Amino acid sequence: MDNIELKGRTIEPAYGRNIDTAPALLEKWTNGKGYILSEADIGLLGVRNFKNYPSILNDYHGTSTLSATKKDIIKVILSYDNLGNHQLTDIAGKALGWINPNEKLVNHGINLDIDDRWKKLKGSGVYTLKRKGLILNEDLTESEAMKHELLLTKLGHPDYVDSKFARPIEEVEEIISGIFKLGKDEWGYTKMMAQNLTSVDKKGILKAWYVGRLNYGAWSYARSILDSDGGRFAFDSVGDAKTNAKGVDVDKARI
Repeated sequence: MDNIELKGRTIEPAYGRNIDTAPALLEKWTNGKGYILSEADIGLLGVRNFKNYPSILNDYHGTSTLSATKKDIIKVILSYDNLGNHQLTDIAGKALGWINPNEKLVNHGINLDIDDRWKKLKGSGVYTLKRKGLILNEDLTESEAMKHELLLTKLGHPDYVDSKFARPIEEVEEIISGIFKLGKDEWGYTKMMAQNLTSVDKKGILKAWYVGRLNYGAWSYARSILDSDGGRFAFDSVGDAKTNAKGVDVDKARI
């Protein structure tokens, strides 16, 4: 994916191993030079600008929405609130900081069974779910997606997250319905947006949620290999773009 230039910022892919790119992006983030897009950011931007920038949904992207799993527990970590400044939460800052090349990975993810890390993943922006009752690792109908607790938590539905992390219901529904419409129009899909997790493991492991290509069904997956050369975080860089990209609906792309 090429850079997408918006007014005052550039959406750019950060290619390479997540454990290598995360520290540099985190430093830029803490210095106010941009932020890693969340799963909701990418969905909304992709739906609203598909005509001119189909690659947003036709490529895969690593996000700042994080996954922590242990046994039957899933923790969703939302990295920033909805106040518009994209300020990292304390928990997200710690968790993203663990993604670095000095870590001894467990199943290609961050080991949460050391230094009380699993216990530390609580507080503002952290939501705990159980696998039981969730449809995982298989495509969803639009109706199933619209009431999927894990997906709606990641997208910031106000019925599932605190108000400071919530998006309007209309935005969440726009993301889901928009992706399903595009999937049907472009590829004939009626089932999409699988929520893919690794099998149950007694180990505590942290990974980044990825969003997959539209032509593969727009999956979300936390099976990401943090030391894979094929990693690609999507970073919103502030102040680098000189001009507006032709055709991009900047005002509507609230990210």
